[in-house]
Amino acid sequence: MNMNELQELADRQALQREEELKYPPKDYSKGKVTLYHGTSTKYLDDILSKGITPRHNKGIGNWSGNPSHPLMVYLSDAYPVYFAQQSVNAYNEKNCDSEKDEPVVLEVIVDTKRLYPDEDFLEQYHRIAPQWKDAVEKTTMQERTIYFKQNLLDYKDDYQTSLFGLGNCCHKGVIKPKNIVRYSILDYNEILNYSDPSINLQNYQLLGGRYRMISDKTMWEKPLSIESINLQE
Repeated sequence: MNMNELQELADRQALQREEELKYPPKDYSKGKVTLYHGTSTKYLDDILSKGITPRHNKGIGNWSGNPSHPLMVYLSDAYPVYFAQQSVNAYNEKNCDSEKDEPVVLEVIVDTKRLYPDEDFLEQYHRIAPQWKDAVEKTTMQERTIYFKQNLLDYKDDYQTSLFGLGNCCHKGVIKPKNIVRYSILDYNEILNYSDPSINLQNYQLLGGRYRMISDKTMWEKPLSIESINLQE
């Protein structure tokens, strides 16, 4: 790579960073807020007719060794594309259908009164909290994650911190069809060009703007989006 090519790359990266800065963290302190849910088109018809239900009602989860909280729908302002990809992977690995499903992301409007923190955020945050030092040294990450998941209802007030720190949170109960604004069916083969994240506190603080931009803009447009449908028109 010569000097001109290096300068062009630096210029593109600077423009990219400038664009990402247009997507700062949002205010999730109260009222109705917009968030996103990633899943598979396998469940799209049921979602559009019945709403987004906690995963235990579907009998599925993206990670079999770490099942979701039975009362919660998981939402994000940063990683719905990645979670949609993982949902498709999880389904296709368990089924031999000739026609594979596609990743889909849904934009929803939810009431902050029903939001809770993500247990993965709680585990990562408390991993570095001084008062948890002894407990962290005596337990595994999986044990701590299970603890926070089982006690999630006690941490209601931390949902904002969960969104600010990791970009993820939980919604207690069904998200009704009337609260689904739009959805986008994604090109599975394009996802890695946009979203291959390390979902941790440090990465979100460094690159959160990039992933919020993907959620707000990129995943609704070609080439990442195959089809985008607005349900409120």
